[in-house]
Amino acid sequence: MKAAATLFVALAIVIASGVSGPAFGKEPDIPVPADILIVRPVSLAATVVGTALFIVSLPFSIPSDSVETAAKKLVEEPFRYTFMRPVGGFDEDREIDAAKEKSKDAKDVR
Repeated sequence: MKAAATLFVALAIVIASGVSGPAFGKEPDIPVPADILIVRPVSLAATVVGTALFIVSLPFSIPSDSVETAAKKLVEEPFRYTFMRPVGGFDEDREIDAAKEKSKDAKDVR
């Protein structure tokens, strides 16, 4: 019980250290500790589960010729979210995807 209380206090200190407010025009770094302690481990688990689901889905996706779609949704996207995204950057991936969609739409119009 004492170890759990110590862990809770340490976690609270780490998260609260980013709540100091804007100093010198800098935004608080709340997303960074949350990303490292919560989001990345959950994303890693999602990558592992997605890979397992992809392997299980192969007998169904091969005949329907949708292996690439299944691989992208179940393996590539969780992997990129876990390992390719900057620490604390939750919106960057959405902005990149939106830019890709605009670029794709612009090419389709021509």
